[in-house]
Amino acid sequence: MRHLSLAAFLACLAAPLWAEGIAVFPVKLLDTSHEARDQRADHDRRLMLFGQVLADHLPDARLIDPQALDTCQPQRTECLLALARDQGADQAVFVVIQKTSTLILQVFANRVDLTSADRADSRNLNFRGDNDAAWERAARFLAGQLTTPR
Repeated sequence: MRHLSLAAFLACLAAPLWAEGIAVFPVKLLDTSHEARDQRADHDRRLMLFGQVLADHLPDARLIDPQALDTCQPQRTECLLALARDQGADQAVFVVIQKTSTLILQVFANRVDLTSADRADSRNLNFRGDNDAAWERAARFLAGQLTTPR
């Protein structure tokens, strides 16, 4: 009996105390603003900034390398979830930002439980300002929303 208790205790020490982590997928942009000026370079930089700030403010989160998505072509749900699991995560966060005008952007975020493949949380928010500071604030706010139970 003593050996069984010791084995159970050691097994508990080896197991993680809670979630293994959150995989944050590269943030995507849907630009429907029809602005004349090409802003792709700025937006690409801001997408990386948003993802990094989000990962920095979520507990045990790490960014999925955009190159890793090459293994999931076309990008189907099953493949993306398997990719996150392979990274050692038990949750994944997917974010799409829609730019509707010069100043108004909307964020659609889903957090998925990788064990059940069910959506664990969904958040939609708006933010104003197509600049680095506004995108960073929105990412920090979203991280707070995703870590706050409804």
